[in-house]
Amino acid sequence: MKIEKMTSMPPETAPPKVVYFPRGIPGFETYTKFRVFHKHENELKAYWLESTDEPQVTFTMLDPTDLDIAYALELSDEEQELLQVQSAESCGVFILLSKKSDDLAKPRFDANIGGPLVINLENRIGIQKVISRSQYTDSIAIN
Repeated sequence: MKIEKMTSMPPETAPPKVVYFPRGIPGFETYTKFRVFHKHENELKAYWLESTDEPQVTFTMLDPTDLDIAYALELSDEEQELLQVQSAESCGVFILLSKKSDDLAKPRFDANIGGPLVINLENRIGIQKVISRSQYTDSIAIN
C-alpha cells in the first residue's frame, strides 16, 4: 500500500482518545498506549502523546505539511496488518519533535522526518515508520 499525503487528517482528540502502538515507539517500546492532546498555535497544529502508563513519557508531533513536507510512504504487508488498515485514506502521517536546547528564551527543536508516525485514524493504531536515509534526511531544525 502506498500512502501519498499532501495533508494529514488530525487524529480525533476528544477524550478518551488513545492511540495504541503495538510495538511501542523505538526507544520506548514498553509504552504502547498514548493519550492524544491537541494545541493549535502560531500556525502550527501540535499534538502531544502522553503515555497512559507513565504520564512523564510524552512526545510532541506535528502535521508534516505545516513544515511543507509531503511524504510518499510505502507500507509493507506486515505494517498494513499491524495497523489493520484497508486504505491509505484512513492513515494520518505525523512527525515527532525533539527538544535540542534548554534555553527557555530561544528553544530549539528538531523534527524527526526520517521516522514519521503512521496512525490508522479509524482504529487509532500507530507505528513509527523508519525511512531509508536515501529518501529523507534524519531531521531538520525548527527555531
